[in-house]
Amino acid sequence: MNISGYAQNYNKNYFRLPVNIPIHLAGNFGEIRTNHFHSGIDIKVPFIGLPLYAAADGYISRIRKSSDGYGNALYITHPNGLRTVYGHMHKFRKDIESYAKQIEYKENKFEITVHPDSTKFRVKKGDLIGYAGSSGRSYGPHVHFEIREADKDIPLNPELFNFKIKDNIKPKIFFAEIVPLNENSTINDKYKKEKFKVYYKNGKYFIPKTVKIKGKAGIAINANDYMNGVRNTQGIFSVKMFVDDTLTFSYKLKKISFYETRYINSFIDYAERQLTKKNFQKLWKDPGNKLDIYEITKNAGILNFSDNKIHKIKIQLTDCYNNSSYLFLKISGKKAEDTKIKNRNIFYYNKNNYFVKPGFRASIKKGTLYKNIEIQFAEYSTKPNLYSNIYQLNSYLIPAQENIYYAIKPNNLPKKLISKALIVNINKEGNFQSLGGTLINDFIAGKCKCFGKFAVAVDTTPPLIKLDEIKTDNNYSEKDKISFIITDNLSGIKNYRATIDKKNIIFDYDKKNNKITYVFDNHITYNKTHKLQLKVTDKKNNKTVFNLTFFK
Repeated sequence: MNISGYAQNYNKNYFRLPVNIPIHLAGNFGEIRTNHFHSGIDIKVPFIGLPLYAAADGYISRIRKSSDGYGNALYITHPNGLRTVYGHMHKFRKDIESYAKQIEYKENKFEITVHPDSTKFRVKKGDLIGYAGSSGRSYGPHVHFEIREADKDIPLNPELFNFKIKDNIKPKIFFAEIVPLNENSTINDKYKKEKFKVYYKNGKYFIPKTVKIKGKAGIAINANDYMNGVRNTQGIFSVKMFVDDTLTFSYKLKKISFYETRYINSFIDYAERQLTKKNFQKLWKDPGNKLDIYEITKNAGILNFSDNKIHKIKIQLTDCYNNSSYLFLKISGKKAEDTKIKNRNIFYYNKNNYFVKPGFRASIKKGTLYKNIEIQFAEYSTKPNLYSNIYQLNSYLIPAQENIYYAIKPNNLPKKLISKALIVNINKEGNFQSLGGTLINDFIAGKCKCFGKFAVAVDTTPPLIKLDEIKTDNNYSEKDKISFIITDNLSGIKNYRATIDKKNIIFDYDKKNNKITYVFDNHITYNKTHKLQLKVTDKKNNKTVFNLTFFK
């Protein structure tokens, strides 16, 4: 594909891919993920330990080890102003791994971020840099590969470079929904959104019946792209909407900054994703949506017909390899009565908002919301294991871009438990999620990027530690590692510390599996009995100590 206009300052043949195997993608750039767009491509690998290679000349500018996110990751800065990223690695090349391990022991922690000097690890295009794995937030062997603008660390779409990725499959469209965008709007005479099954015939998708709308409305589509040789769904690169043959709305996923990526919750119908797990991409733009992907947004993509005529809508979906699909529908438009609803209390997207009730406070700063929302508040009686009434502010179906700060006045909280108190978000299943807790002027304060139900609870339960194996003895002569499962019931793990024979030992942390592992190395002496001690502390300073005597 010609990338002129997308990455015009960069040679599209500059990079090679980091593997020496045929390419199949488990995920592409811009694919819809929870609270973010996917910022690279996920290349499938057949096994953990597949060699990975530098995409171009440069130097390793960042080494990262994390229990979450990209896990073990390397960042290479290149002379052309770009940076490549290699995530979820199993381990680094031997000299890089040794360097990272030294930093871990120096800082006495597993999670590190190091920025080596530009002369420390120089690489040539095709040099071995490490091995593919599934570390961090990964659920199968693959390499997450990114190309970023180095100065601002903004990810570019790697598929706009000249990699040999085979794709001649068009995007597929499954459903459309039409959504009323103010109180007076209707869809087929109803004051609620309506979903439409999409039909396919003669190479085109269509909705057979004319849709009646009154007032302002928007269209959203449920669609995926696909690639040759894999079953995985992929994100759509480009969407255009034509009204009566005039292009009125379009976007392309050429690059997305990390600052903008959470705006995905405005890009999609967020409530629909929460309720059905289906992604409907909105073909209109909320006023608080700051995504820099939109090219044409006439009337922000909002449909508002008042002529009682039938209008033709054409929606074009295109992937990075110029495969396109088209959806056709007809809309009969009618003007809505402009009646004003009085006595409404509003949270504004473009203002700071403060909400105060006896025993409850909320602070929502400017830019947290994507549009104005009506305030909905309810208070319920307390329940067992809670130390306040339950307060509901709006619904979990409303997204938030930034943290909302909550404060709740506890009821009958013993003084000895103040340090253990926190705010919990109570989900629809009745489970608790911690927002943290700090005592401020007789209130417990916490924060999260969500609306919903909140109350004060306490965490007095220490973390749990157990060996990740069933053993009848403590002889590790034939073992190359030792692992533990560490969990916490509410506030979450704050830190863990391990010693063997009173010497600090670094255990790798796999957060998704709650597992910590130490691979036996030269930090212990072999052929003797050892005493291991593991201390795990949660975020409310509850602590568990585990002791083990073993032979290795």
